[in-house]
Amino acid sequence: MKIDRRTVLGGLAATTMLSTPAVLRAQSRELVMVGYGNESDAPLIAAGEELGKRNPGITLRVIGGLSAEALAQIKAARGNSPYDLAVMGSPAIINALAEDVLVPLDFSKIPNSGNVDPRFMPYGYETGQPIWFEGIGIAYDTSKIETPPTTWEELWSGDFNGRIGMCRPQSNLGLGVLAATCEAFGMPQDDMSFALKKWEELDPLVGRSPPLLQQMIERGEVDLAPLWHVNSALAANSGLPIGYAKIKGPGPLMLPTNIVQFVNTAEGTSDLVHEFADILLTESIQTMAGSAPIYFGTVVEGIPVAEEAAPYVPSTTEELYSTTSLDWPSFAPLRGETVETFDRMFAT
Repeated sequence: MKIDRRTVLGGLAATTMLSTPAVLRAQSRELVMVGYGNESDAPLIAAGEELGKRNPGITLRVIGGLSAEALAQIKAARGNSPYDLAVMGSPAIINALAEDVLVPLDFSKIPNSGNVDPRFMPYGYETGQPIWFEGIGIAYDTSKIETPPTTWEELWSGDFNGRIGMCRPQSNLGLGVLAATCEAFGMPQDDMSFALKKWEELDPLVGRSPPLLQQMIERGEVDLAPLWHVNSALAANSGLPIGYAKIKGPGPLMLPTNIVQFVNTAEGTSDLVHEFADILLTESIQTMAGSAPIYFGTVVEGIPVAEEAAPYVPSTTEELYSTTSLDWPSFAPLRGETVETFDRMFAT
């Protein structure tokens, strides 16, 4: 099975001091990591600072975004990849594995991996280390909707037709919502034709990306839309009348983010990547990632959900028990043809 990493905005986010294993300790070297290119890089930066304290001498540069061209550069490199590691969602890992650009991590070299809730580990596909997650729910304008839907199927009650936003399936959000729609109606998650026809019934307004869909809710262009819990939390905590429903059937849905290592990196890189991943799973970094203004879901067992994150992250016993993900390998390869069909149907 092969997987690739989620595309993100480009841009230099931060530089932190790291260090190398014994074989490289006498040298100075810059590791290049693909992150988010925004405030969500903060836990990565903090973990890099800790790694630097342990191993002075190595610089970590965190950049945002990984394009198809960058993946081609990694694949073509011979011991000199332009990127060493990245944060990567489950669907992206599938694509990246297909491109042969990832080196599977050795989880025995990540001691804190043993503290991760076992539900999350399969979504690294024996290649990446899950470090946190984002959820998919329904964001809604509280000034217009008093009773939000609680299940996916309720979206087709007739109350929301023409009032709902939908994200283009080029994004993991849009593609995941289509798979969740199939699951909600008892269809295979890869029946994209069924899901697209169901969404056509809702007469949605399309947002080309999650941030744009978030802005459409904020501007009052739509009353509700499936959205990442992080986008919803940021909008609500900026003072906007935005609520969030941890929708079920399936769900609450989560998409884990993983640390991955690229092929063709310099000798000694692997030891650094494993140590860095281990630091990201410490209580201090997990707590930071799960609190405002980051709002990621944490993956380490025993880390309490921050009070400000509880409206967005599964926190009750029932929610934690029912939290699930999607069978991304079954439908991620269909993304290209699904986007083409979606664009024809919805004229984005």
